[in-house]
Amino acid sequence: MRILFWLFSFSLGLLAERPNVLIIGIDDLRPELNCYGASHIHSPNIDRLAERGSLFTRAYCQYAICGPSRSSLFTGLRPDTIQAYNNKTHFRDTRPDTVSLPEHFKNHGYATYGFGKVLHNTHRDDQSWSQPQHYILGKQYASLGLEQMKAGIDGVHASNKQLPLFEGPDVDDDAYRDGVTNRAAIRTLRTAARSDQPFLLFMGYHKPHTPFNAPKRYWDLYDPKTLPLADNPFAPRGSPEFAVSPWRYVRSFQGMPEEGPLPEPLARHVRHAYFACISYIDALIGELLSALDDTGEADNTVIALFSDHGYQLGEHGMWCKHSNFETSTHIPFLIIDPRSESKGITVDQPVELIDLYPTLADIADIPSAKDVDGKSLADLVRSPNRAKIRDTVAYSQYHRAGNRGLSVRSQRFRYTEWRDTKSGEIVAQELYDHRIDPQENINVAFSPEQSDAMNKMRERLYKLWPLRASRN
Repeated sequence: MRILFWLFSFSLGLLAERPNVLIIGIDDLRPELNCYGASHIHSPNIDRLAERGSLFTRAYCQYAICGPSRSSLFTGLRPDTIQAYNNKTHFRDTRPDTVSLPEHFKNHGYATYGFGKVLHNTHRDDQSWSQPQHYILGKQYASLGLEQMKAGIDGVHASNKQLPLFEGPDVDDDAYRDGVTNRAAIRTLRTAARSDQPFLLFMGYHKPHTPFNAPKRYWDLYDPKTLPLADNPFAPRGSPEFAVSPWRYVRSFQGMPEEGPLPEPLARHVRHAYFACISYIDALIGELLSALDDTGEADNTVIALFSDHGYQLGEHGMWCKHSNFETSTHIPFLIIDPRSESKGITVDQPVELIDLYPTLADIADIPSAKDVDGKSLADLVRSPNRAKIRDTVAYSQYHRAGNRGLSVRSQRFRYTEWRDTKSGEIVAQELYDHRIDPQENINVAFSPEQSDAMNKMRERLYKLWPLRASRN
């Protein structure tokens, strides 16, 4: 009996030594933050996180819409592995035996809690959590008369014509569901911190996803007259027409033009609304981090912050994600290990969102998850100066017009190859040189000066997507 008691006590001690994990997921957030050099953005809490850990400057999602990207992150598997290319597919439909990120931690002694948007909206995965996931359907609008309204999210909804794309009423943070969910997460965080069992808590914020609604005080942080507008509101020269999204979803809202560009005053207003949402979420993150500090567990809690994909705010004439361009695939990505001596560092190597799963397992010192497609970045978080320099690339994809758009990003170049979904034949190619064209405005795929780069990037793409494997 004493031996059993000793073994039980010893196992509890090992669990207590493991770090807690706080995952902060943000929807539709592009890396337009102060810590990424965007001085016009008010994001003090995310900026302070960047000062405490590792900021990845070239992090990329694997599919630039919510569902496939989140399923990929959640499983550490590429969209092709789980056959997830739209918001309707749940990874359990195609890979029912997959062990998710939180499930893996749960299987190794962690209490796991999910809040807000984790997978795509109402998608759930009960076996991942120690208690049911907290999710609110309502509280999308807070203006007088709109409090009960819900915007259609998946596809174009005719009902959205009765709803504004943005609002800024003078209300409290918990007038919207992100504020309510944040408070619920804080309550669970405080309870979990009092336990001897380590915890993983996933807080998923909806904003700045459309509708761009945020309390008035966050709008007031910005002078719309000084906010920058996209200076490339045109399709890249030499790109295929289908590479650019028609952004029908944003057009479906009240007051949005059914065709053509947004007029300049409206474009400025939409960007203002988006930036207000960033600052709103940043304030909620500040409350969450303050609550963590109050528990005394901050020095034993690994924090990861990410977005599921980027977003176009007029770049290439688009107001959406839904593309293979840098503005759709490039994401903010931070990892903070309070036990690491490295603070406030930047990592410039291309990394992928699917790398988060094996990285957190590695940092928490639990067995590596089996059969994941991502790779651990723990060495870059712990000792970036001593970590082996990796000649890495990041892969993304987006399908449109009967074609699979497959994209690879290196330090300098982005190469995208479009293949006919049925035949697998190459129908278009794009190459962008970020050294001279960081906005991806000129397709140089057929420039004689870039033939060597073109060949090298094609080789890298074919390592993941050989031509013979071009079908879905």
